[in-house]
Amino acid sequence: MTLTQYLGTGSVSRGRLTINQQLRTIVSTSPYLNNDGDKAAVVQGVQSLRDSLSKVSGLTWVRPTTGQTSQAFVNSVQLPLPCVLCMCQRQH
Repeated sequence: MTLTQYLGTGSVSRGRLTINQQLRTIVSTSPYLNNDGDKAAVVQGVQSLRDSLSKVSGLTWVRPTTGQTSQAFVNSVQLPLPCVLCMCQRQH
């Protein structure tokens, strides 16, 4: 089983699409983590997920790694980021 947490746009942050010279649409401004409020909400979401699953036996965190705080993990994310932010697995 794999659990994932997905990002949406923040309440303030918005992305921007533009058309380049090759007439292709590109994401010119990422809609994620553009202000402190959005970043704080993501950190809280990651931490809430970790807290909720902390008593599940046999659970292995892939992202964030063991020993990495939720804040440090979110701060380490490079933009543009993938839709999947954190992930854990449980072996049967």
